[in-house]
Amino acid sequence: MNSNSLTQARYLAKTIKHLQNRMLEQHEPSSFEGSGLAAELTTTQLSTLITVRDHHEMTLKEIAETTSVSPPSASTMVDKMVEAGALSREHSKIDRREVRVSISPQGEKAVEALEAHLLGSLIDLLNGIGPKYANMWCEVYEAVEQYMDETEKRDVVQQGTSY
Repeated sequence: MNSNSLTQARYLAKTIKHLQNRMLEQHEPSSFEGSGLAAELTTTQLSTLITVRDHHEMTLKEIAETTSVSPPSASTMVDKMVEAGALSREHSKIDRREVRVSISPQGEKAVEALEAHLLGSLIDLLNGIGPKYANMWCEVYEAVEQYMDETEKRDVVQQGTSY
């Protein structure tokens, strides 16, 4: 890695972290008012909630793999989120040993409130930097996404041939 790449990587990491912090700091507990949740959710729990919503229904094992936490940690987190009213869990009709987790109506409302807030923050930022830089930013992210997709596919192929 050359020194210019290292400098750029440090700058990007710092800026991305600043952006994340700014967006999360602007999120207030009142954003969840009306969602019916019994407790505030952590960032990890919110991320898990969005993941479960996007997959419609998941097993504890799938949640652990997707969120990169241990199965016991995923189980504990899901228990807390069920208790808070954000998730629902039930045994599979096919295999009673398998627990299926889905988002509750209250969890859906919480995700909608969070997304509205985060998208509003991004819209403010995009308006602030103007259309020229907003378009450039999207183009850069498209290139990043394409690169990541290609490397993930390559990694899967390499893993498949290493057995």
